[in-house]
Amino acid sequence: MSASPRKTPRFTLLGLVLVLVGIAATSAVVVPWWFGRAEVTLEAAAQLLAEDLHDVQNRAALRGERLEVRFAPDGTGYRAATAVGEDLESPMGNGPFVRHYPRDAVFRGVIVTRTQFEGGDRLAFGRAGECLWAGEIELGFEGRRKVLRIDADTGAVHLER
Repeated sequence: MSASPRKTPRFTLLGLVLVLVGIAATSAVVVPWWFGRAEVTLEAAAQLLAEDLHDVQNRAALRGERLEVRFAPDGTGYRAATAVGEDLESPMGNGPFVRHYPRDAVFRGVIVTRTQFEGGDRLAFGRAGECLWAGEIELGFEGRRKVLRIDADTGAVHLER
C-alpha cells in the first residue's frame, strides 16, 4: 500500500487577491476619514508649508540669489519663484514648485486666510539664505486656524499650537 503524499499549505492567487482587496477597501475608508479630521489636515498642510519655506531658503543660499514664496491672492496656495518671477523647479523635479490646495486631494479645503510680512505680500530669502523680513501666514480649514510665524534673518518657522 502506498502512502498518500501530504499536502503542504500554499497561497493561492485567489487568497492573495482577497487580501489585497481587503487592504484596499480598508484604506479607502480609513485614509479619507483620517485626513478628513480638520486638525490632522491643517497640521499636515502647515508642516508641508514650513518644509517648503525651508527648501526655498536653502536653495537661496545654495544658488546665491534672492528667492521668494508668493501666495495666491485667492488663498488657494503658493509658489516659489526667483526675484524676477521665474518659477523654481519642484523639489520632486516634476515641474514648477507650486502648491495648489484645491488640486491636492489631501489638502482640498485648506486655504491661506492671511499673510502679513514686513516687506510686502511675499516672503523673500536673500543671497545667503537669510529671511529678509518677519511675518505670519495663517492657514484655515473647516473653521480652524493655524498660524506660522517666520523670524527675520534666521527664517525660523514657529507653528502655533
